[in-house]
Parts: sequence; structure tokens; C-alpha cells
Amino acid sequence: MSDNGLSQSAVARAVGVTSPVVNQYLHGKYPGNVQEIERKIAAYLQKQREREAERKLEVDYVLTTTAKRVRDVLRLAHVEGEAVVLFGQAGLGKTSSLREYCKQAPDALMIETDPTYTAKVLLQKLAAMLGAEGKGSLNELMDSVVGRLRDSGRIILVDEAENLPLRALECLRRVHDKTGCGLVLAGMPRLLVNLRGKNGELKQLYSRMAFKLDLGESVPDEDLAQIVAQAMPDMDEEAAAELVRTAAGNARRLDKMLRGVVRLARINRQEPSVEMVRQFAEMLIH
Repeated sequence: MSDNGLSQSAVARAVGVTSPVVNQYLHGKYPGNVQEIERKIAAYLQKQREREAERKLEVDYVLTTTAKRVRDVLRLAHVEGEAVVLFGQAGLGKTSSLREYCKQAPDALMIETDPTYTAKVLLQKLAAMLGAEGKGSLNELMDSVVGRLRDSGRIILVDEAENLPLRALECLRRVHDKTGCGLVLAGMPRLLVNLRGKNGELKQLYSRMAFKLDLGESVPDEDLAQIVAQAMPDMDEEAAAELVRTAAGNARRLDKMLRGVVRLARINRQEPSVEMVRQFAEMLIH
């Protein structure tokens, strides 16, 4: 109990006995069922250790080679007022890169879409972020948003843009055209198909995209190793290498594994090991 900084009264309340009972037990003088008291205290201490382990490992944003590529294209879109499409498989760090850019550029506007987004919902979200009127017809919303953004030099970052229907994408194109603001559409590879049209019929929309950045299918191992080194600088080299290997080129999977392995290590009061990495990797679905 002293290792966990727990008082006798706190333990007593948690296991459902009185403080004198705990005191008697600790001094070897408890006349009752000692095994039952030990079982309750052991279960409570185990729960406390797990709660301690639940304190999440803080994995800070790491400016890897991939992250630098994303940052550079975002900056280009922002400074030059260009439209950019950023795409790649899930778990490559698109969302975290957009969020990090917003921290560095307070005038950036980021929208994280979902399948419920319509053109009107999109414009209402933009209006709310700009402190503009968020009511009225689609045309009135467009005028409201454009009025706030025209010649402002700001940038709109749209995450998971593959969720957006054609009309919403067209609204973004019009906002970009009318205001000169930078525009970044980020998402899965099917975003590119959505922008082109299945039969190439959306030429006007796709032609507005000045640049594209394809992040591909995976994050380079060198980038993953850099993330591990920054998050856990004292980790055993073999365990770190196993983390990179089992992450299989996916930054999101690596993040989950780092947190999970650290949790296992804290619970067991051991240093992270290759075996822990493998044990946690087997539990992950993705």
C-alpha cells in the first residue's frame, strides 16, 4: 500500500471493511478470515495499478519525412491560395498533420467531415467558425461565408473529404474561386475518384486542384522509428524495432501499440519488451 501511496482508511473503504480491520491485518492480529481480506486487498491494489497504467502515454507530433511533405504542401496552398488534394490510406497521419498545421497557423479553418455532411451542413459549419450568419438558403449561406473569407488569405482544411457529396464539393470549389482562400481536401484514395467523377465528367471541379500529394499505402519504417524514439527514448532497441515491424507501415497502429505496450509494462512493473509488443500486436484488429 505504501508503494501506491494509499492510506489504511482509503483501502478499508474500497474493500468494504473498517480501518481497524486493515490495521489489525497489517500487524498480523486480525482474528477473522485472513485469506478473504488478502483477496480483497490484492484485487483492489491490482485495480489501482491498472488505473495508474491507464494514464496515457503522450505521443507528441513528430516532424517525420512524411509530415514535412504534408506541411510543405499545406503551406503552399495557404500562402499561394491554391487548392490541393491530399490522399492516402487510413492511418498515415493525415488528420494529425492537419491538426498540427492549425496549431501553427491560427487562421486555418479545419472541418472534420462525416457521412452526414450535406452542402448545407458544410456551409453552416464554415459560417459558425467564421462567426457569420448560419441560417437561410444555401445561396444565403454561400454569400455569408464568402463575405467573411474574401481576400482574407485564410485556408480551409477539409478532413475525410471523401465523405462529401458532389454538391458540397462544388460549394467548396465556389468558395475557393470567389475568395482566393487556400483549400485542402484530405482523405482516402477514393477522394480522387470523387473529384474526377467515375467517367471523368467532373472536369471543372478536378481542374481547380492545383496540386496533389499521394501518401501511398504506408509510412516508411524510418518515420515510424523516429516516432518511437521520440515517444520512448529509453526503450530497448529490440523492442523498438519490433514495434516498427509490427506497426506494418501504419502510424495509427503504431500509436495504439505504443500506448498498449506502455500500459502492459506499467501494470507488470517491467520495462517494455519484445514479448509485450508481440502480445499486444495479437490483440489489435487493425
